[in-house]
Amino acid sequence: MKIFLDTNFLLRLFLEDNNQQFEDCHKLISQIEAGQFSVYTSGIVFLEMSYVLKSVYKIPYQEIIKILDSTFEIRGITIVEKTNTKQALANYKKYGIKFTDCLIASQLSKDTILITFDEEFSKIKEIVVKKPQQILDSN
Repeated sequence: MKIFLDTNFLLRLFLEDNNQQFEDCHKLISQIEAGQFSVYTSGIVFLEMSYVLKSVYKIPYQEIIKILDSTFEIRGITIVEKTNTKQALANYKKYGIKFTDCLIASQLSKDTILITFDEEFSKIKEIVVKKPQQILDSN
């Protein structure tokens, strides 16, 4: 199964600021580390993470670097670089959610599940969106 890790999944994993979400993320990462999934994320996710860590959480630069570097340590993670900006703009117009979320959605292949706690993504009918717990429950 192919899964794409969204920004808030990675933030919950690294910040541990929501106990239940952290626990779900940690369990899913354990399954990823065991080779049960093909896992993806993107440069746009890195951009969002760095912005949120700096502007919302006031995390120092060196700590942000450590967090971003840690993402590359997830076993088998592939960074998706291809973005369909035209499709993202169409979804932005159609669904009215954050443009960065539309860009992320445009990076998903048809057989990839987006793993997120962000309810806004569920408005985009062209993608499959699940919370970590839903993936854990199905395994």
